[in-house]
Amino acid sequence: RRATKSLEEAVMLAKPFPHENITDFSELRAQVLDEFVNADGYKGLRSPSFPTLTRILKGFRRGEMTVVTGPTGVGKTSFLSQLSLDYAQQGVQTLWGSFEIPNARLAKRMLSQYARKDFSRSIADFNDSADQFQELPLYFLRFFGMTEVEKVIDAMDYAIYVYDVQHVLLDNLQFMMGLQQGSFRTKFDAQDYALDLFRKFSTKHNVHVTLVVHPRKEMDKAALGISSVFGTAKATQEADNVVILQRPEALEKNSNFRQSDEVDYRVLEVKKNRFDGELGAVPYKFERDIVTMVELDDLERMKIGLLPVAEEFPDATREVAPDAWMLRADDDDDIIGDGLFDE
Repeated sequence: RRATKSLEEAVMLAKPFPHENITDFSELRAQVLDEFVNADGYKGLRSPSFPTLTRILKGFRRGEMTVVTGPTGVGKTSFLSQLSLDYAQQGVQTLWGSFEIPNARLAKRMLSQYARKDFSRSIADFNDSADQFQELPLYFLRFFGMTEVEKVIDAMDYAIYVYDVQHVLLDNLQFMMGLQQGSFRTKFDAQDYALDLFRKFSTKHNVHVTLVVHPRKEMDKAALGISSVFGTAKATQEADNVVILQRPEALEKNSNFRQSDEVDYRVLEVKKNRFDGELGAVPYKFERDIVTMVELDDLERMKIGLLPVAEEFPDATREVAPDAWMLRADDDDDIIGDGLFDE
């Protein structure tokens, strides 16, 4: 009887042998508490150029993938170059892959944005500005036009280990893929394969990957949505963030935006935000001489039918100090990873 009782007690006290890929709340509890107590620490770096975008997306975070789309000429490359400069100036090691615009032309645009000067009018301050710009943690892939995805991944992998790159921008997926189909049945299958590689790369290396994917051609003059992105649904399914640049005339029928003779603007619309689900739209104007996007002020917003920023987005995002962001980003044990313009 004693042996039987001891066996019963042993069975009652026994615990299942743990599986390496299964956990329970006891292991998650400390991080859950930390996310409640230090909520701001899980938000990303802010963008000084786009404060309202920061309010919506809660900043830039490693380990995410962002998909950016928009019709031709709306400013996708210019937006992304300006946004990446915001982060690079806060210490984010950045790798640019420009498959549509030569690197020298991209660097020319970024230098004008950085210095806020049109050097075509006066070259007087070029050397001083170029010296400062050269110190930024910016690197550029030498690829241009159609390039094998595996070669791009190999260069990205090298940049991670040698330069500690934390943000990779690829502009754009269609130019990089070109007509290559390889052993895949269709070009859509080939694109999905590339997207899968970039998603896995972002998660594995805890790096933010920003991809420009053009919309379907028939959508150029229509309001764009999640389903407008070229290819299958994989791009938007894999993305943590989906940002669409829109023309206001395409949005008027189904939004508060209206055209104004006083304000020439475009709209940057967040259509997906996996971090906390908040969506929204940011109107901006373009300062052509310095190739720079500027968010509309409250008076300009009201002229096109919008509320002031503080009323539309009442929960302001506090700035996260770069050193705190870098410390958290480097602590792989605390991170669970799987979040913008043309000429």
